[in-house]
Amino acid sequence: MRFLRFLPFLAVAVVILYAGLKPEPVPQAFDQQDKLHHLLGFAALAFSMRLAFPRLRLLWVIVLCLALAVLVEVGQSYYPHRVASIADMVANALGVAVGCGCSVVARRAVGRWLRRGNAVVVSR
Repeated sequence: MRFLRFLPFLAVAVVILYAGLKPEPVPQAFDQQDKLHHLLGFAALAFSMRLAFPRLRLLWVIVLCLALAVLVEVGQSYYPHRVASIADMVANALGVAVGCGCSVVARRAVGRWLRRGNAVVVSR
C-alpha cells in the first residue's frame, strides 16, 4: 500500500524534471504560461510528497521541494534556449506553498472525517 502513495510523487517529480530540463521550453499558448506550469507543478510536487511521506515534517517537504526548484532553474541556465529566472523561482515557491497548504487542509478534513466514525475497513 505504501508503494501506491509513492507513485503520484514519482510521476510528478519525473514530469517536473523532464519538462524543466529538456533543451527546448514547453510551447506557450499565452504569455507567461510557464509561470502557471511552475506553480501547478510544484504545488502537485509538494502535495504528493506529503502523501508519499506522511511522517516527513512539513518544513522538510518545503526545503526539499525548494531545493529541487533551485536545481531545475540552475540546470536550465546550461541550455542555450532556456533561461533561469527569479520569476520562475517565485512561481515555484508559491506552488510549494499552495501544495503544502492544500495538504494541511486535506489532512485536517480526513482527520475530522475519521473521527466521526467514517473509517473504511480494508480487509487484507
